[in-house]
Amino acid sequence: MIDRSPSPSTPCEIVCLEHQGNYLYAEVIQIVADRQRSWVRPLFLQLTTQSSGEQTEMTQGLFAYHLHNCSDLVWPSQFFRPALDEEVLPLLMQMQLNKQQQEDPVVVSERDRKAHQALRQLTQHIWQTFPDAFSN
Repeated sequence: MIDRSPSPSTPCEIVCLEHQGNYLYAEVIQIVADRQRSWVRPLFLQLTTQSSGEQTEMTQGLFAYHLHNCSDLVWPSQFFRPALDEEVLPLLMQMQLNKQQQEDPVVVSERDRKAHQALRQLTQHIWQTFPDAFSN
């Protein structure tokens, strides 16, 4: 669901873009108020359904990707809401645990590729669903 009211987000805040049961969590880098856009850095993507291939982590019953190597987005602010602590804290804790573990670079590379693909699929679906939000 999209909230069409102005976003109360501030830099460094973690926000959530929710679309059809999928959740993109991102850190706000900057608000571009005159264009009603937010520059955000993706952190996590939780999917309610499994797409092709294995998902990386299971958190709160949803498949989650860590998006630490994905590109930033400049996105209409109306799509974001402030993220709740209980949504984000388990994901941050899992990310910290993953950083502490030594992982095979091939596994990390494949996981990053799948994360990029999942983010791209979500953004394309939203563009197609709400073309007017991206026209100005």
